[in-house]
Amino acid sequence: MTKCSSRRFKIVGGVTAILVLAGLITIQATHGQIFSMVASWLAVESRQIGAASADSGDQVVTARNDAGDKDSVLLAAGDIARCQPQEGFDKTIRNLEYTFGNAAAEPLKDAGANQTAELVDDYPGVPVLALGDLAYPDGAPADFRLCYDTYWGHFKDRTYPTPGNHEYHSLNAYAYYDYWGVQAGPERRGYYAKRMNDWLLLSLNSEVSADEDSDQARWLEAQLTNSDASCVLAFFHKPAFSTKERDDSEDARRLFDLLYRQRATLVLNGHNHFYERTRPLDAQGQVDPDDGIVTFVVGTGGTPTDDSREPAAFSERLIGDTYGMLKLTLSENEYNWQFLSAQTGNALDSGKGACNPRL
Repeated sequence: MTKCSSRRFKIVGGVTAILVLAGLITIQATHGQIFSMVASWLAVESRQIGAASADSGDQVVTARNDAGDKDSVLLAAGDIARCQPQEGFDKTIRNLEYTFGNAAAEPLKDAGANQTAELVDDYPGVPVLALGDLAYPDGAPADFRLCYDTYWGHFKDRTYPTPGNHEYHSLNAYAYYDYWGVQAGPERRGYYAKRMNDWLLLSLNSEVSADEDSDQARWLEAQLTNSDASCVLAFFHKPAFSTKERDDSEDARRLFDLLYRQRATLVLNGHNHFYERTRPLDAQGQVDPDDGIVTFVVGTGGTPTDDSREPAAFSERLIGDTYGMLKLTLSENEYNWQFLSAQTGNALDSGKGACNPRL
């Protein structure tokens, strides 16, 4: 009897040790996010996804200026909030502290995100396009609530987000979708449509498939085919073409190809930590002055910027080592742009262009 009890004790002890070890490994592997991930999953499963939104994602939602102005003004930037860096076990502890309510914000001194937020505040009521990589390092709940929200949260209700690769450092970008809710589009897909006067705005997701038979590609094709908008502006995180070439840009190029075939006018991206304006480009990245898409890379929202570099042949203007926001004025069949320095508010690049005719 004693031997049997001893054997059972050893088995129970061994199983317990294995479970504890597995739990610790899981906690560390998710950098302490396992509990918030489970809570997010339970919350999503407890409701019908998208039921709270009137936008099914298969329709174009009209969002006209409250004042009924002929022109629509937008601000845009990506690569925004980076708070005190943490790695390894320190990151795990921070996420656990946040989950259990003990974490505090640790903003960097003179953070660029604070400078760009102050610039946005100079334009009350103007919609803001947040071009991905909004909350470093991992787009975790703590990154959004303690860092992004600290700087840019007070104009959250007028922000149109799109996800970046850092949001997907956390499983399926769950914290991004939890933070934004229906503002991120229906069904946690990360793409949606808005209408501003004569312009169709498309927030796309460069972090998921844009293959020809993908849900996103079919949705985008339908939006572009069925819309009667005179001009099209799309924004997503990774650029299809930029002076700084990066890996994993295949889906961004597929999106760009679809947009080019449907005669879109502008594409806005982040990912590269500088400001760049390209010449009008075709789907292969070649200059096409008649039908090409002008790309703005605006990875200047707050995370440390890159120094200036030699621009590519297709690049019209490249500005490094500067925090700032792109200001767009969308008019009937044309647009004006200014790249505004966050430090001075002055325009460092400006001009105007015409829409690619669609109808």
